[in-house]
Amino acid sequence: MHQILKRLELIKTSITIEDEEIIELQVAKLSTMPIDSDVQNILTKLSKSDYGSAVVEIENYIARFSGVVVYEDRELGGLKLELKVLEARLQELSEEKNEYLNVIHEFNVQYHLHLGGIIQKILNLKEELLFASMQKKKDIFEDIKYEYESLKMERDSLKSQKKDKEKELEDMDEFDDGYDELYEELQELKNVLENKEEELNKKRKETKQAKEEFEEDEATQEYEDIKRDSEEFSKEYEEVQKEERLEISDEEKKELKILFRKASKLCHPDIVSDELKEQANEIMQRLNEANSKRDINAVRKILAALESGNGFIVASDAINDKDLLRSKIVDIRDTIYQNEIDIEVIKKDEVIQILNDYEDVDDYFNRLETELETEYDRLKDSKDKEKRAIPAVDTDTDNYWKDEF
Repeated sequence: MHQILKRLELIKTSITIEDEEIIELQVAKLSTMPIDSDVQNILTKLSKSDYGSAVVEIENYIARFSGVVVYEDRELGGLKLELKVLEARLQELSEEKNEYLNVIHEFNVQYHLHLGGIIQKILNLKEELLFASMQKKKDIFEDIKYEYESLKMERDSLKSQKKDKEKELEDMDEFDDGYDELYEELQELKNVLENKEEELNKKRKETKQAKEEFEEDEATQEYEDIKRDSEEFSKEYEEVQKEERLEISDEEKKELKILFRKASKLCHPDIVSDELKEQANEIMQRLNEANSKRDINAVRKILAALESGNGFIVASDAINDKDLLRSKIVDIRDTIYQNEIDIEVIKKDEVIQILNDYEDVDDYFNRLETELETEYDRLKDSKDKEKRAIPAVDTDTDNYWKDEF
């Protein structure tokens, strides 16, 4: 029992001075000793970094067996150490997440630079081919729509004539010699108008059906999809080409990664005290932009400023209120959990899978470029065949102009 109490006392002191190594060592030693359920419960809390609760239970346990009651509030130190451990874990996860995101970003940049030209040519060619197919359906719809509009104009003209004749008949004396003749003309016009309304309604339904067939046609949908894809890719490709990126050596790339990692640890917005979050976010944004541009000098300057005393006080050092510490611990745990989920999702990203399968990314790009060139040639041949399949029109014959006009 004496050994157990001594080791618990060491753990309590280590929590106060925030020494994780001693805590881990003493926990390992206690695990090999004959301990009761209370001590086992303390070890469980320590394994979960629940130092705030653990230190209170250690004090109660020691007091129960030694008869000494400790009045010093050591729970504060336990909470501060717990928060510090969580901050360190969050930094590790943030570093891992940023590393994955940087790798994906770099891959996408190289993807566009290597293959953007041929991909854009393929998308443009597909758009042309699908446009030709879509246009056939559209022409059918436009022809029927033209017939409908023509009938509508004829109907409107008849309605206008009917209105004029009704007005003329209303103003005429019923016993005038021309009244009966005008009346017969009006009745005949009404019959013609009624037939025209039926014909127009039939043509309206036919036009509506043609419109639906055009809009729902597979070729029309594919054309709209490829047109949207082409516009989006063109915008992405243009942005990549305009992106400011410095050429650096492989050694400088390694150094940039180390510098970025050090700087991000000193200004991580999630672990600094609340009143400094906005400032930390601004610096982190500048750091990310410099890293994306591969501006190693800018990253060096940011790191130098942070290390020279302009860094941030982390929450575990700044907070001395137990309630605030508990609240911060909950927030950090939630952020850690979300980062763990994000990392698992990122690991399943297609880019990460490709990088896992290919040691040499250039080899992947070269193989894909060959496949894309083959696809482009196939589409070009298909377009040429369609052109050859369209019969030439003999514009020298009289029938050409007669049939068309």
